[in-house]
Amino acid sequence: MSQAAKQIFRNLLLIAALAFGLIGGATLYGGHGLWKALERFSQEALPDHDRAERALDVAIEFKWQVQEWKNLLLRSSDAASSAEHWQAVLARQQAVQSGLQALRAAAAEADRSAIDAAIQSHLALSQVYAQARVRFEADGFRPQQTDASIRGADRPLLAALELISDRAAERAKRTDAEAEASAKRAITLALLGLAAGLLGGMTTFFVMIRRAVLRPTERVFTQLAATSELLVQSERMASLGGMVAGVAHEINTPVGISLTCATTLQQATQDVSNQMAAGTIKKQALQDYLKLAGECTDLLASNANRVAKLVRSFKQVAVDQTSEARRRFLLRAYILEVIQSLQGELKRSALQIEVHCPDGIEMDSYPGALAQVLTNLLLNVQRHAFDEGQAGSVSIEILQVGEQLELVFTDTGRGIAPEHLDKVFDPFFTTQRHAGGSGLGLNIVYNLLTNTLAGQVRLRSQLGQGTQFLISLPRVTPEAAKRPAGT
Repeated sequence: MSQAAKQIFRNLLLIAALAFGLIGGATLYGGHGLWKALERFSQEALPDHDRAERALDVAIEFKWQVQEWKNLLLRSSDAASSAEHWQAVLARQQAVQSGLQALRAAAAEADRSAIDAAIQSHLALSQVYAQARVRFEADGFRPQQTDASIRGADRPLLAALELISDRAAERAKRTDAEAEASAKRAITLALLGLAAGLLGGMTTFFVMIRRAVLRPTERVFTQLAATSELLVQSERMASLGGMVAGVAHEINTPVGISLTCATTLQQATQDVSNQMAAGTIKKQALQDYLKLAGECTDLLASNANRVAKLVRSFKQVAVDQTSEARRRFLLRAYILEVIQSLQGELKRSALQIEVHCPDGIEMDSYPGALAQVLTNLLLNVQRHAFDEGQAGSVSIEILQVGEQLELVFTDTGRGIAPEHLDKVFDPFFTTQRHAGGSGLGLNIVYNLLTNTLAGQVRLRSQLGQGTQFLISLPRVTPEAAKRPAGT
């Protein structure tokens, strides 16, 4: 080989060595940057994810404590059963308290005040439950009075848990974004130093690293979505619980009248029997007895029919709301059943409800979803549209256009501020958070109408002139419509 060829070969080797040196240096630098990004993620982001998961676990455990308390109210009939259910409540209570203490031990300093507030709220709620249980047993195991006396007591704890979860999730997102940005910069620098033959491998490596950074965030988002669904289900169960208490209150009056009539008739029958046995009965006494018996039986029949009507309405609506099954039903009759089942709740306001719907409209859809929509709209009017004790009216008008139903829900209340019109269907948006509003009522309405019932909803409102919901629904819900959550 000539000296020139040897020189070219040596130059090529030098260029190749320099090229591979540059590739290796850039790769090492990029790898070092990746290592730092991953190290930062493990030191900062993972603890935030862990705290967010702990907050979610505490919220779920508290949900079970509330459920055990409801079981105590609904299933306790004597001191023994009450004590048994109370032990279940205490077990959940201890689990929530332990979870909060563990969360505080792992929390950042800035979060400990919020966690301390949650701990104090939970301790206060535990005392409320204990006192309510004593009243519950003293009142003869009547759940509606006890449930009404503690309604809203869990709101401070729920607000504190929401604040803790939001802070942890926000920090996790911010740290993930910073770690992701650092990883991207490092990988980009590494890729610039690699030859075309290494491009595919480095791209795969980049994707793997990116997934490793984002997967914890995706898991937290999934858990937050599950928490949102849990809150929605809790809201629906809360409305059903209010309906139960209202129907129980409505039934109490006709049952009391029936008992009085039966007792009166029993005493009168005994008196007539004694007179007949003694042979001293007179025609006037027998006529008075027959008149009294007729009046009592009329009262018994009318009040029994009233109870039967209430029970039928509540049973159908409650079954629909819990089963979410699809079936055929007459629209006007079903709307009236829903309103009847809410009378106990609506009686506390001076609200007049008018229904304008042709008798023959039959829907093939999900009555439970429709009942939840009407329930949320009516309770939303009661809580937001009018001041306490203020008279008002609600109009529900239905018009059939071909196979489409146009439902117009109108109230004469205070209306909605213009700056809030675009937000009323957003989750957790409420102007009554100080009064215990969750901000989920109209969000549930929107999701049920657009997903489960395959419809549309529009809103019109002006301050001082009421609010109008314009709802369009198919008479027969398409099979492709999204099924209700949980079915």
